[in-house]
Amino acid sequence: MKRFVAILVALLVLSTQSAFSEERTLNIVFIPKAGDQDFWKFMRKGVDRAVAESGNVRLTWRGPAYNDDTESQIAIVEAYTASDVDAIVVAPTDGVRLVPAVKKAAEKGIPIIVVDSGISARIYQNFIATDNYSAGKLAAKHLSELLGGRGNVVLYRTVKGSASTDERGEGFLAYLKEESSKLKVVADIYGGGSRGRSLRSALKLLKETLHIDGIFAVNESSSDGMLRALRESGLAGKIRLIGFDSTDYLLDGLRNKAIDGLIVQNPRQMGYLAVKAAIAAARKAPVKDVNIHTGTEMVTLGNLSRPEIQSLLKP
Repeated sequence: MKRFVAILVALLVLSTQSAFSEERTLNIVFIPKAGDQDFWKFMRKGVDRAVAESGNVRLTWRGPAYNDDTESQIAIVEAYTASDVDAIVVAPTDGVRLVPAVKKAAEKGIPIIVVDSGISARIYQNFIATDNYSAGKLAAKHLSELLGGRGNVVLYRTVKGSASTDERGEGFLAYLKEESSKLKVVADIYGGGSRGRSLRSALKLLKETLHIDGIFAVNESSSDGMLRALRESGLAGKIRLIGFDSTDYLLDGLRNKAIDGLIVQNPRQMGYLAVKAAIAAARKAPVKDVNIHTGTEMVTLGNLSRPEIQSLLKP
């Protein structure tokens, strides 16, 4: 009888400890790429929804000011590689240079969730992002159709080392090679990680390149800079432009036919799923799907007013 009581007490203690472990507040750190783009405002909405649903998460949101400030992002990862951190969610500005800092955190037992842009080492529990290679192919297909399958085109990138945008570029080039060989790539350049740098690079490109029929800009800052440059140069609406992500300024360009299409992601869903994955990882739940894609839509003047499109355009 005494042995039975002892076993019962032990089971009750274990049960109580387990419940406490489940209920304790988790400290989750979310490290975005930048703070100057609407994309991250969308993502923060999804993050906040996941935190509110969970009810026992303490969120730290901290990232660099611009998506080309990799040194600052590395320093942030290092600063939060601490014993009281239960999980880190990071959107790497550079998929190679971030590896040592993220690896150090993982080796200390902190679960890592990678969101939006990949990292070149398998040191994470989940990777949640757009299928960026397919999105690049979608951009090329739409631009090819607009140009009748022939002409001079530009691939306008943002910064070297950004896995997500590099994958978009590679998908774009692959489609042209496979499906639209009469479209000639006359420039493939990196314009910089901020709107200002992108604008200056785009103005220089438009001045130095004699004949351009179409452009694919791979992210929000490159799309913004290119649209401004086209307007300043008197070329808006004359050169076909496919952009990526949405802001009020880019949507104005779409409505005024200075932009012919915007590939829009679902950053709210990325943020939401990333936090849910971080909570699960912190609680050592089994991982079902390591890689999770959240979809894209090609937004044009023709489908802009549809409710399902509008839901993707407002933070």
